[in-house]
Amino acid sequence: MSKDFEVANRYAVALFEVAKDEQLVDQFDAELAVVKESIEQNSDFATLIENPTLTDDAKKNMIATVFSGLTPVLQDFIFLLIDRGREDYLVTIIDRYLQKVKDARGIADADVYSVIPLSEAEEAELSKAFAAKMAKNELNIHNHIDPSLLGGVRVVIGNRIYDGSLKSKLRDLERQIKL
Repeated sequence: MSKDFEVANRYAVALFEVAKDEQLVDQFDAELAVVKESIEQNSDFATLIENPTLTDDAKKNMIATVFSGLTPVLQDFIFLLIDRGREDYLVTIIDRYLQKVKDARGIADADVYSVIPLSEAEEAELSKAFAAKMAKNELNIHNHIDPSLLGGVRVVIGNRIYDGSLKSKLRDLERQIKL
């Protein structure tokens, strides 16, 4: 685990604890998603926030102007990051915070690879089946098209892979025949 990850994780844990104490988890979740999207979709804005030649006050004014609707506690948190020279960790901290929220809600992300796009009903069925296997309440399905699978699906949840693809089954059959 890198030092950057550890630093970001400490801030995310602290922010999550404050959000729980203040009963603002849902609000922080929504607001931080907007902040993250704004930073990721506007590289000039990200460059400005991390620019060492800008004063802390200039950065704070920019944040206050761009994100005028932020909860005061959340705005103060971002200001704290600026004061401590940690504004370059903001997106990583947001990612860790959002993961903490998902973990608390029993939600996991699943990458599902299929030959053709899955229908909503198929995604719901996969979510239900694999959520139970993973002891989660829900899975967020991210469908990826992979024609090389030939058929079936491959599901990746964290570091677990469930391969029910036709390609995998044919490979297994080939190994059995060679034995």
